[in-house]
Amino acid sequence: MPPYTGVWTATEAAGTALGPYVYATVLALGGFVSTTGGRSVRQSHAAHLGLLLGITVVPAVFMAVAMACQRRCRLDRR
Repeated sequence: MPPYTGVWTATEAAGTALGPYVYATVLALGGFVSTTGGRSVRQSHAAHLGLLLGITVVPAVFMAVAMACQRRCRLDRR
């Protein structure tokens, strides 16, 4: 088995561990306010934008970086 599988597992584990922190940071930068107890809070436009970017653009950027790094790894012996 090539060592590539270990790299895949390590990066997947790191992404799973760090992803929520990155998403929470994007929400915090946007000014998102969480609530408890069934209360409702009016979110700002920046908070809505942070929410949208956090679930669309940020994962796409991370995936593009991961794919760029993986392009260097070959599974065959060329």
